[in-house]
Amino acid sequence: MNETRTCDVLIIGAGATGSLAAMVLAEGGLDVVCLEQGSWVEAQDHPHHHADWTWQRKTNWSPDVNKRHHPDDFPVDSDSSQILMWNAVGGSTNIYGAIWPRYRPSDFRKGTEHGMQPDWPIAYEDIAPYYEAADKIVGVSGLAGDPAMPPRAQCPTRPMPFSSVARRLSDGFDSLDWHWWPVEAGAVSQDYDGRPACNNCGICNGCPRGSMSKYSMSVWPKALAAGCELRTHARVLKIEKGPDGRATGALYIDRNTGRTVFQKARIVIVAANGIGTPRLLLASDNLANGNDQVGRYLLHHTLVACEMFVDEPVDGQIGYVASLISRQFAETDVSRGFVNGFNFNCITSTASAGELAAGWFSKARAPWGKGHHDWFQRHFGHSIGVFAIGDDLPNPDNRVTLSDHLTDSDGVPAAVTHYAPGENDRRMMNYMLDRLEELAKACGAFEYSLQDYRDENGVYRTPAWHMIGTCRMGSDPQTSVVNKWNQSWEVPNLFIVDGSVLATGGVVNPTPTISALALRAAVHIRDNFQSLSTTTRSSLAA
Repeated sequence: MNETRTCDVLIIGAGATGSLAAMVLAEGGLDVVCLEQGSWVEAQDHPHHHADWTWQRKTNWSPDVNKRHHPDDFPVDSDSSQILMWNAVGGSTNIYGAIWPRYRPSDFRKGTEHGMQPDWPIAYEDIAPYYEAADKIVGVSGLAGDPAMPPRAQCPTRPMPFSSVARRLSDGFDSLDWHWWPVEAGAVSQDYDGRPACNNCGICNGCPRGSMSKYSMSVWPKALAAGCELRTHARVLKIEKGPDGRATGALYIDRNTGRTVFQKARIVIVAANGIGTPRLLLASDNLANGNDQVGRYLLHHTLVACEMFVDEPVDGQIGYVASLISRQFAETDVSRGFVNGFNFNCITSTASAGELAAGWFSKARAPWGKGHHDWFQRHFGHSIGVFAIGDDLPNPDNRVTLSDHLTDSDGVPAAVTHYAPGENDRRMMNYMLDRLEELAKACGAFEYSLQDYRDENGVYRTPAWHMIGTCRMGSDPQTSVVNKWNQSWEVPNLFIVDGSVLATGGVVNPTPTISALALRAAVHIRDNFQSLSTTTRSSLAA
């Protein structure tokens, strides 16, 4: 086994949060090493540049780690229909849609609101400056002034063009007297920080141009310029701990040479996502898990959807993936029969004729044979999609564990995930479906198809696009894994900065909040490095 120098900070994972931590800490003058089990994804690797891009998105560019079987991946034994994960520099920003809404103030105080979720140890006001900082790095496009949200600074770039899809949907929302607002996007609507403006190509699962903020293009160049050492094809086997209870570094396989290497560090940061992080901690001799909380409280969001078709051609196959957001039902109203709320993510359509005909994200499919061309002529370019995303209640039995028989190619046990909605979640989902039907009718749809993500046996099998909550933040060491600074209660020089720390799921895509929290944690580590690098568990508890 080879040993390396002792670095100041070791970061495990080069995705969104790992890149932000690397940038802040390296720019702060610290010696930073980042280990990434994947590699770089070059522009020409994306399916956008290939004639068979529809096929590629179903196979080697599928967002589902279990469908593409890439050598950089690890398997996940899951009862969800899809596990969105991308092991590479930039992580899942290579494949995501970059819808960029923030949490609301009430998302941080659900324990006070109804007691069925915990309060965060921080408030919206604590994270707001870091939302602004992340937005500037990403170049978020959008429009300030949403009356459903706290005041914010103007977005770095102007809103995406108001499309025909957005106009048709806004008319529907207005007729129902429901809230709507142009969606904030992690994509630049004008040239920004060396990246070109969005060209509205409409294939918004990752972006080879970097118009959609792919962190390998927007953040990593800054981290590398500041001196961070990034090692790709470095699969971490386990994090080691010394007799004093502090992390000493990580043992990893250099997959370029086959060597086993131990990287020593004064502080270790884990940024391996809501499944990868608990998997690694559990595989590291149950690290930071004396309270049996690591891996528990897996959240995916309650999710249902509607695909609607309107007579007017709305050209949903072009333009940025999302158009509007509605927070009409985002806050709790117990008269609906459940606590928590949901929002509508209003998206465009698929750019692929084949995907539309085969069933884009609902059960609406073109007939084969007679009537196929007539169906296609009436439906292509006339499609609008709306997702309803709800705040699911945390359940300790929804969790990540280790497989007793399945491993990755280096022998590390695979992750096993279990997720099922609770009674409150199911009541919310039924209510969401009814509201989607109302919206489709208000938009004048001649046809619509609801998607409840149940299989042929009636079992809810959500796509796990959002994997959060499995190492949650809290104020009580017995019921949480990290404190308000993303610092492990049990291993004081271990920090977790990915989506696993989210105490509640909110009703929105989590990447903006995850990014803001990572920036906040990194600034705290940078400004307190000397004391944090020698902190003991007893002094942390005090």
